[in-house]
Amino acid sequence: MDQDTKVIQELQVLNQKVGHLEDLLTEQANKKEKVGPVRIFIDAIVSLLFGLIVVGPVVVVVVGVLMVLASWLGTEF
Repeated sequence: MDQDTKVIQELQVLNQKVGHLEDLLTEQANKKEKVGPVRIFIDAIVSLLFGLIVVGPVVVVVVGVLMVLASWLGTEF
């Protein structure tokens, strides 16, 4: 009987913690829904800059390495 009451108390504490986490997740979801056009524009600019600064040079290096390897193998593009 004593173990049952301990288990029930622990379940109640866990239920309170889960309820608190659900409230936090709901608040986060509400914050994410409030996206304005300025935020969308800033995200687009950040994505464009990331593509130009990071992805572009990486693609150029990869294609250059592939062309050097192909020239060593005697293949033409």
